Amino acid sequence: MNHFLDISQLSKIEAESLIESALILKDCVNYPSYPEYPVANLFYENSTRTRVSFEMAANHLNMPVINLDLNRSSELKGETIDDTIATLSAMGISTFIVRHSIEGLPIKLAANVQEGKHIINAGDGRHAHPSQALLDMVTIKEKKPDLAQLKIAVLGDVLHSRVANSFQQLCKLLEVGQLTMIAPDIWQPRPDKVIYGHVTNSLKEGLADADVIMCLRVQNERLKDSEQFDINTYRKEYALTQTTLKLAKPDAIVMHPGPINRGVEIDDDVADGQQSTILQQVQNGVYTRMAILQAVIE
Repeated sequence: MNHFLDISQLSKIEAESLIESALILKDCVNYPSYPEYPVANLFYENSTRTRVSFEMAANHLNMPVINLDLNRSSELKGETIDDTIATLSAMGISTFIVRHSIEGLPIKLAANVQEGKHIINAGDGRHAHPSQALLDMVTIKEKKPDLAQLKIAVLGDVLHSRVANSFQQLCKLLEVGQLTMIAPDIWQPRPDKVIYGHVTNSLKEGLADADVIMCLRVQNERLKDSEQFDINTYRKEYALTQTTLKLAKPDAIVMHPGPINRGVEIDDDVADGQQSTILQQVQNGVYTRMAILQAVIE
């Protein structure tokens, strides 16, 4: 695997191998070491979890890490990202972790980089967030390993969620039993964008007998004027609370890719409750991204 760009590039065997590798790395005492493979974090959008976990993943693997300060880079002088990558490649950087608002940009970058260089997609616009989908599935496999028997509910702003896009692809690839996406009509994806599962505007229907609930952030920064939805109404009809959580199975796990809008899409006592695996997702993000880094360089 020379690049990691989208779940669609993976075979089922490759996806399962990445998940297994992440779980093995989680139990490791001594990690493998790759000091000859420097990594550059190129984050053109804000990030905490993804950027820091990629940095920690590289550090665990003894890969030198450069966090480019884009506010002080030649980007402000008009340099293109292609030229930035070419320049850093000439300095010996081998792997570029890219987050950008332009959809499909990591794929275009991968087509143009020098041989032996690697592009990892850390999120591109509303299109994809493949490493998040993988770490989410690692967490699910730890708690509920029989994917074919699961009902997974994805709840919230599905339309604007690159996490939901990649997660759909992964559920299809790994043959998850049932995937239901719950959203108000205005935040539902177009039918041709539904890769797997089905969509409903009914919280009761969507959460019924769910084994896993993936709660999504309301992405106010991506909403067009025509996509605005009253937050009080949203909370009343779609928030994950202790009451609505009871619609799912008693042992259902609660997930959230973060950052969390507490008191909007999810209540504190659910996000921090016994059924929550949100911090486990964060922890697994490091090991999943270690597995991704290993896979692209080997």
